[in-house]
Amino acid sequence: MRKAVIVEPEIPENTGFIARLAANFGFSLRIVNPDFNLEEARKTASDAQEKLREAQIYGSVEEAVEDLEYVIGTKPGRGVGLKKFQPRENTSVMIGRESSGLTNEELDLCDAVVHIDTGEYSSINQSHAAAIFFHSVSSREKDKGISEGQKKQIRELLPEKVFEKLLESNPSEEEANAIIGELRKQF
Repeated sequence: MRKAVIVEPEIPENTGFIARLAANFGFSLRIVNPDFNLEEARKTASDAQEKLREAQIYGSVEEAVEDLEYVIGTKPGRGVGLKKFQPRENTSVMIGRESSGLTNEELDLCDAVVHIDTGEYSSINQSHAAAIFFHSVSSREKDKGISEGQKKQIRELLPEKVFEKLLESNPSEEEANAIIGELRKQF
């Protein structure tokens, strides 16, 4: 099942709204060091009280993501735009603090970094960002992404910066095979 990792939430109402969204889009909640008692989020959780009761609380981001298959971190202006990103089966979403988002160290724990393309003002309310990401992941999820073996083969054929950019595009297993075939023809 997909997970929503909410890092150090500061506003109970946003967490309640995110619980509702998790219920709508089939995510379970993992909350890292909330700045309040989850009881305070119940008012805006509406009929998604069970999501708050079942939410797992973690002391660190590392613990919250260690057993997840594929985690995308969110950061305005960083990584690939959400419109270009292709989620995989069991993609989990990590959303940062209302005041400061995710740190670079937290983003390093993610398999991909994705941002929402916005106008001049790039910051979006935590629960609004969750709505956009949950909907996008749920409606466009692929089966499997590139395997470790495919990553190794492509890494051997491409410069590191090009390899990293390729991974940002999140190719499927089929697309990775086509890329490997084309690269082998060239080299």
